[in-house]
Amino acid sequence: MDDKQGLVPQGVVLVHGMWGVPEDWAWVQRALKKQPNLQVVAPDLPSHRLPDAGLLEDADEVRAAIEASPAPTVVVGWSYGCDVVGIAAHGMDNVAHLVYVSSPPLKRHSEVRDASWVDAMEHMHHDEHGRHALDGDWWLSEDEAGLRLPDEVRAFLKDHPRRFATKKTRSDPVPAEAWAEIPTTVLLGAHDNLTSQEARAWAREAVTDVRDVDTDHFMLFNRPEIIADAILEHPPK
Repeated sequence: MDDKQGLVPQGVVLVHGMWGVPEDWAWVQRALKKQPNLQVVAPDLPSHRLPDAGLLEDADEVRAAIEASPAPTVVVGWSYGCDVVGIAAHGMDNVAHLVYVSSPPLKRHSEVRDASWVDAMEHMHHDEHGRHALDGDWWLSEDEAGLRLPDEVRAFLKDHPRRFATKKTRSDPVPAEAWAEIPTTVLLGAHDNLTSQEARAWAREAVTDVRDVDTDHFMLFNRPEIIADAILEHPPK
């Protein structure tokens, strides 16, 4: 990737989080408009549309978006989207930089993972296909989710209910670690109560460029300009 160091990105692929929608990136996309002629795409993950798709199918969808993106491309994931990015960007020559938002890298895991813990989570709902989603009211609760979301975002979440996702998003194996081969920046909310201290320590072991941001897990809603700035800057060496 050395030949891409210092180049202005021409493409950006944004990967939404668990239970989310591509439109969740609207605020980051708005902040990216400072860069003219930048091609930005936000794929819709199959695990949130189809009853049998999981992490690997999500990675295939994002990989196709990366292949269609001009070089140099920055690939960005938020929360679960980071898990997808870590697989999808593996071996992609047009990718110059990965940006992980509100999640540390996921380690390679060749076996099917245990996802039984999902059923025990509080505020979790399930549909007739066994897919899961966090109660929509949780997202709007200041006590549960963290810092108060802007009124514009709260209105958006009411109009865009969180979607059910398959348990295969949690149980599929993890065949690649793109973050180990591509310059990577990890942005973690300093007040994110969904990221443990152990996970933060692991992120700093795995990635050189880890930054604490004065926000919670919902950085793409509360601090979109921080994410946009990380996307547009030169990738770390």
